[in-house]
Amino acid sequence: MIVFRNCAVLLVIASICSFFYGIGHIHVEVEPNACRMTYMFGEPRFARVRFSANKQFPNYGLYYYYEGVRQTLDPLKMRMTGAPVIFVPGNAGSYKQVRSLASVALRKAREHPDAGIHLDYYTIDYDEELSAAYGGYMYHQQSFLKHCIRTIAALYGQTSPIVLIGHSMGGKLAQSVLTDTEIGQHINAIISISTPLDQPVLNLDAHLDQFYREVHEVLSRTRTATQPSIETNVCQSLHQKPPSEQSMASQKLSAKLDNVLLISTGGGNRDLLVQAGLTNSQFNDLHAMTSAIPRVSLSCDHLSAVWCLQFMQVINRFLFSISQRRDDGTVIFSSNKQRNMHSAVAHFVKPRIRQQSLMKLQTHSDWHEEHRLVINKFFANGLRSHYYELIGIKRQERFKKLAIEALNVEGDENWLFGCESHRHNDTEENYCEKATPLTHLIQRLPNTESDPRSIAVLDLHNLRKTYEQWTHLLLRLPPGSKRTGYNLDIYDPKERILDIRMPRWYAYGRRTVVNETLQGTLHYRLRISDLVEPYQGLRIYIEPEQCLQPNYRITAKLCVPWAAGFDRYQTLTSPDQKPGLYINVPTLMPRHYNTTLNPVMLDLYLDPICRYRISYAYSYADALSRIVLEFYGWLPAHLVCVLLIVLRKQLDKFQEAGSFKSLRPYVGYFQYTSLYLVTGCRLFKKLILNLNVLPLPEQLDYSINISIIIHCTAIGLSIAAALAVWLALTLYGNAFHRLALRLTRLSTSSSNIMLSIMTHLPITYGILTIGVALGACSGLALLLAFLFYFLMLSNAYKDYLEDYLWQKAANLLHMATSSGTTETDQSTANNEQSEQSLMPNNGEISSTEEQHQQPDEDKADRECCVGLQNFSFHITLLLMLLMLLLLSAPASLAWLRSRRHGIVLPDPSLHTNIVALGSLSLVLQLRAPQKLHGYWMLSILLYFCAGIVLLYCQTAIYRLNCVIAGAYALLAVHQSLERLYVRLRQR
Repeated sequence: MIVFRNCAVLLVIASICSFFYGIGHIHVEVEPNACRMTYMFGEPRFARVRFSANKQFPNYGLYYYYEGVRQTLDPLKMRMTGAPVIFVPGNAGSYKQVRSLASVALRKAREHPDAGIHLDYYTIDYDEELSAAYGGYMYHQQSFLKHCIRTIAALYGQTSPIVLIGHSMGGKLAQSVLTDTEIGQHINAIISISTPLDQPVLNLDAHLDQFYREVHEVLSRTRTATQPSIETNVCQSLHQKPPSEQSMASQKLSAKLDNVLLISTGGGNRDLLVQAGLTNSQFNDLHAMTSAIPRVSLSCDHLSAVWCLQFMQVINRFLFSISQRRDDGTVIFSSNKQRNMHSAVAHFVKPRIRQQSLMKLQTHSDWHEEHRLVINKFFANGLRSHYYELIGIKRQERFKKLAIEALNVEGDENWLFGCESHRHNDTEENYCEKATPLTHLIQRLPNTESDPRSIAVLDLHNLRKTYEQWTHLLLRLPPGSKRTGYNLDIYDPKERILDIRMPRWYAYGRRTVVNETLQGTLHYRLRISDLVEPYQGLRIYIEPEQCLQPNYRITAKLCVPWAAGFDRYQTLTSPDQKPGLYINVPTLMPRHYNTTLNPVMLDLYLDPICRYRISYAYSYADALSRIVLEFYGWLPAHLVCVLLIVLRKQLDKFQEAGSFKSLRPYVGYFQYTSLYLVTGCRLFKKLILNLNVLPLPEQLDYSINISIIIHCTAIGLSIAAALAVWLALTLYGNAFHRLALRLTRLSTSSSNIMLSIMTHLPITYGILTIGVALGACSGLALLLAFLFYFLMLSNAYKDYLEDYLWQKAANLLHMATSSGTTETDQSTANNEQSEQSLMPNNGEISSTEEQHQQPDEDKADRECCVGLQNFSFHITLLLMLLMLLLLSAPASLAWLRSRRHGIVLPDPSLHTNIVALGSLSLVLQLRAPQKLHGYWMLSILLYFCAGIVLLYCQTAIYRLNCVIAGAYALLAVHQSLERLYVRLRQR
């Protein structure tokens, strides 16, 4: 048992250290910010659009963006001819964030005046409300957005559809207006930027959860949903279409809202606020990460996503591509969704180049033919004319793959062809009269600050089978003064496609995949199985062993088979580059998915000037930082669970009054038994799913390692919180008292009277705070309750500590005085011995008196700390009250902000907070805890409450209010009934 206890303690300590290690390495895979700032060419100005809804929403506004014009414009009095775009800001977002998008659009329209296409950007002012923290804002903002859409639709006419661009929670608002079919007919497309679409980052209140559920239920009926299945594999083909485009091609469309194009984008590993897996939605038509978008190829943090020039240009290019100019000079967005979808794929995924027909070639040019398997050919000074190189495709059977790279070739240049060769009669050289371009098979890979790499990986066996008349591939390099050339690598795929398995978390050390590559190697593919959870981190090491030149570049492409749109690119230029090449998946693998048949693909496009050593290892830094980023939202639930378990242990344990243990209010916090509940709940969850009796628990099919680390961290936080409260009670009680005086604006005498009343009659404490909750805000009532409770504990602890110190001082003084008289007593003892023998009755009387006095002393020694003197018990209740206060903070901030505009917002936790305040005041009125019966029953109920927390509240954080209030109510009911039972028995 001792060995098990020591192991459990070590596990708790190791988990706490691991969590904080993850916090310290949270930037381990975050790349530097490579976004270019977007600058305005004129002074940005905003013209307010006034309409009837401004009276209903005085703190909101709709603005039209323009630049350079000094005079104030009124869109309602002008003839607006551009295609309308509405920018919807997100959590704490400003309406001025539209500047970058709108400025790029204005510049593009002025640079191409002949096209006659321009966009009219509008933006919404939501008063920078914290919509991600308080769901009550979402309904108000949604209603105002609908009014804005109706106003702009009336301004431009019913035939002019609108494009919505939403950042952060603004993207969710834009998606939510589709629940109104009347509004949906005015929407052409919705582009969401770094938006948590299907579930919030933190589910803090019931209104936010209800908002997400309502949108999901309506869209489930009105739009086609695409979810990954066990057969999904988006990595099978380079040109596999998005699932929504496949549904469109098969005409599996709903008649209502599938005509609206939904595009979502994520910022990548720089966005630490909204994780990549949250930015996609099952109702989307297309999803793309900024690191994989052509001409962007970088990661954006949450704020830079709305000003990153490369990204703003791509969005506006797409909007211009789907715009049409009518005969009357006005511009509208195309209503042809299939055409718009093709344009979106070309701009956000990969330029879709159609396979072209045969091209005639110049037969009088110099033709060359290459028979080697590996070659690197360069022209340092460029070429004066086209250079033609024939590469035979009829090779040995085992050489099935060909990788070829052209250097410094423009993206729209046709440089790779397939053809049937002929032999020249005079020179006996092979040449092609006609050739078919293979530009659609060429990948443009990001290359940091340099031009993208043009690489094609072809299957020679499929080429020979599909085009039986072909004999060669033709490489045509264009003329120019830049250094040009090509790299060719023909190989056996059995040697280059390697299968590796994700190491277990306890597997330490590197494992070698390739000891040394051959010189000239261009392509390797790693197929990674068992990489199934977002927290898993795999580090790939690519170390150059021998290089012909000091500078090299390696491009890595990651593809997750069940997650469409999450392709990731990374360029490596040195073995010590930061961040390194870390591999992880954005979302949890679907159930029953086979990663052996459909593994995660990592394509390595090497620089052929070097030989490399390729190895891999489990990345603890990446894994722990991912746990912090992905699962920090579980901490409140686990912390409440720990507090409930600690409270359960403290119920029937009373320290002796006057003992040193009674001064330690952290008794019960140094425990590990709550870990049993973590494993027990996982087993009980499976039982619930099989019986279908209780409500379904949260579907969190993650490894138990995550739960253990989070729970042990919660244990550490509970200990730190208890020690902090003990320190505050001991040292800073007076400081908190002065703070309470300043907040309540009471004089010292008034506060002393009020504190005395509430200490001796705590029921007034509950009446006051409940009145504040009903009249103002429950969060404010919790703040007052916390301050009063803390001051009551502080005064009680101060008085108890003074009594304890006085008692110890008196004992020391008594020992000192008694030691001085010891020698006198001993000298007289012998003289009185004979007298004592003659007076036996006196000795019997004295012994009898000692026997009568001993029970009274034992009774005093056995006096226990009850009521407010049971400090460990009340500190746990105080920490639970603090959790309620923190959970109600977003609603309290919303109440404070809305007061100045006279807007009444709903309080999502009003009823549960009233129950908690009333129960707590009753507990204090009954001087709980007292030595009563029935604590075993209350202990079992608290254990069930802790289990409910782990089963139903890890992601739905707002449910913790109900559990905490329920625990307070159970405690109050137990104390009341037991006290009533004792009184009835005494009668």
